Order: sequence, then C-alpha cells, then structure tokens
Amino acid sequence: MTATAPHRRRLPTRRPAITEEMEVAGQRFVASVGFCPETGRPLVQFLDGGKAGSNSDALLADTAVAISVALQHGISAQALAKSFGRLPDGPVTPASA
Repeated sequence: MTATAPHRRRLPTRRPAITEEMEVAGQRFVASVGFCPETGRPLVQFLDGGKAGSNSDALLADTAVAISVALQHGISAQALAKSFGRLPDGPVTPASA
C-alpha cells in the first residue's frame, strides 16, 4: 500500500525571512527561516554550517527539509523545538536551537 501526503501549496518565490548565526557545541551555524507573507507563520528553514559537500552539510540540509515539511503541514515551531534534543543548559543540535 502506498501512502500519499496531502498536497502542499507552492510557496511564494519571495517571502519575509530572517537569518541568524548561532553556536552549538562550539560550532557555528547559520539558520534562515522564511515566513508566510499572509500569516507570519514560519514555513521553511535552511541550515548551513558544514563544509560544502560534506556529510554534515548534507545532514543539515536534510534536517532543514524535514523541519520545513513539518512546518508546512501545520506542526508549530514551538512543538518542533520541544521535540528535538535539548539539555537543561540549552540545545545540543542546530535543529534544537
């Protein structure tokens, strides 16, 4: 049996976005989040910080895609942040940051 995902609407080419630098476990990352122009809700994320072409670069890109799909299907950014790994003193991965 094949499962099909509900149809996602195409995102506008241009949308409001913010880009922030962060440090997690001594490594620097850049996260960009794009927002729905009508609602201001986050809809897409990009993560960068690995050496171009490296496994960590690919893992960051895949993580950002998974986060983006979840956001576009109605999972809140707060619920995602709560679900990702954190220690009492802060996030342990770029996704949890």
